[in-house]
Amino acid sequence: MTMRRFIPYVLLLALILWAEPTFAHAIVVASTPSAHQTISESELTVEIRFNSRVDAARSRLTLVRPDGASVVLPLVGSGPTETLGGVASGLENGRYRLLWQTLSIDGHITHGEIPFEVNR
Repeated sequence: MTMRRFIPYVLLLALILWAEPTFAHAIVVASTPSAHQTISESELTVEIRFNSRVDAARSRLTLVRPDGASVVLPLVGSGPTETLGGVASGLENGRYRLLWQTLSIDGHITHGEIPFEVNR
């Protein structure tokens, strides 16, 4: 077997390895609140910024209250396409979880959570 027969396979492998980072899932790069942050307000403007564009129409923010009740936060703003935002109000003392789900540009749904605490 000659080396020429392997060249197409090597080129295909190189292309696959090079293209993979381009199609990465949406990853949180910054958020308000940040993970494990303690806030003292009863109202909070939520903002989650991702490393790539996300489809806001197929995204969701859900606030899980200290008693376990869940509230879907309406998405607000016409900010950058790599950002999701909403407003959480009526916050009382306790531990909260902000659940997020989004469709990234690679066509995959990604999700996660940001725990935070209210202490007034």
